[in-house]
Amino acid sequence: MIRAFDIKNKLENHTAELIMSSWKNNAVKVIHLRSDLDKEDDMRAFYEEFGYKIGDYKMFAEDVKLGDRNNQKSGKIWMDVRYDTNINDAYRHSSNPQPLHTDGSYIPDFPSSTIMCCVSNTAEGGETIFLDIEKLIKVLKEEKPELLDFLFKNEFVHERSGFLNKRKILYKDSKGYKVNFNYYCISKKNPTEHLSVADEFFSYLNTSESIKKEIMEVKLNPGEAVFWKDRELLHGRNGFTPKKNSERFLWKAAIQIG
Repeated sequence: MIRAFDIKNKLENHTAELIMSSWKNNAVKVIHLRSDLDKEDDMRAFYEEFGYKIGDYKMFAEDVKLGDRNNQKSGKIWMDVRYDTNINDAYRHSSNPQPLHTDGSYIPDFPSSTIMCCVSNTAEGGETIFLDIEKLIKVLKEEKPELLDFLFKNEFVHERSGFLNKRKILYKDSKGYKVNFNYYCISKKNPTEHLSVADEFFSYLNTSESIKKEIMEVKLNPGEAVFWKDRELLHGRNGFTPKKNSERFLWKAAIQIG
């Protein structure tokens, strides 16, 4: 599911080809790039250039300083995921565990993937976590078949930042199973039964021992990056214990790969 590549401080053409070849493998959902880049400006420039070698960045970044949850579109590529005690009520800037979700749940034309590159990550914990969609379905089929059936049959409205998307939480297209879920973007416009099912699904993801056993972790070091297929897994973050602001600091962007 997770494939790692050592790229040092430059990306050779043959390495880019290997990365893209691996990305086309349906079993690979996450690519971990290990690099010795050590300057933030060089790092962002490197991964921006890298991204345009394999795809196209989309300007879906958000900035909490611009307003409430409905007014945070910045019109930029990159947004910071950075621990900051001056910002409240935002998972991106807290040290709390971040529940499993997809990034594009509320954006109808969200691209295939998300990329994050690491500036600092010295606090204990803070691993990025992933749950493969097929493993999720397998566990639900065994433990919550009625919930699984509802998620496959009914559309849910997600909305945030001026975007609204109506789609099933679990569905299947010509390329396989897909998932679309962010509990905190589930719209109040959904029917009462849908809201109740969203509560049940969210609780299950956070409490099930079977789900916990299927989760995979990546602890990013400075200079490293990870990108993943946003609709083919759920991702989140382990909590961490920071001693100062920016102790965990990543840059994040949406990218259409291929």
